Amino acid sequence: MELLLQQVLAGLATGAIYASMALAVVMIYQAIDHLNFAQGEMAMFSTFLAWQMLQWGWSYWAAFIGAVALSFIGGVAIERVLFKPIQNAPILSQLAAFIALYGILNSSAGWIWDFNIKTFPTPFGSAPLFGERLIGTHQAGMI
Repeated sequence: MELLLQQVLAGLATGAIYASMALAVVMIYQAIDHLNFAQGEMAMFSTFLAWQMLQWGWSYWAAFIGAVALSFIGGVAIERVLFKPIQNAPILSQLAAFIALYGILNSSAGWIWDFNIKTFPTPFGSAPLFGERLIGTHQAGMI
């Protein structure tokens, strides 16, 4: 029974991540009336910014705020330079622009931070929250 409950809670944590990404896709679509294929890469780039700040010795929450601020500035720049000029362009031109942005962000992150897997610390710790092994604080924080 404990294993079943553990799997249900782990599924809820994973589902919370999926729901957050789906909400982000819908919000962007509602804002610009187009699917942004580079949205995941924008999130990845923001995460790498926060990781880099942590490597420089910033505290977790200072790196979080710094990454959000830089991501906001980058998002405004992308909106002004890319989204506004192609707003009335044919759909295939817009599609090509979003795919190009995907490639630019992906390649830039690989060039700056290389393509090796990085570890990112959790702000929640790793101690079990309920029971001995039922759910960790990291999974509870994700829910």
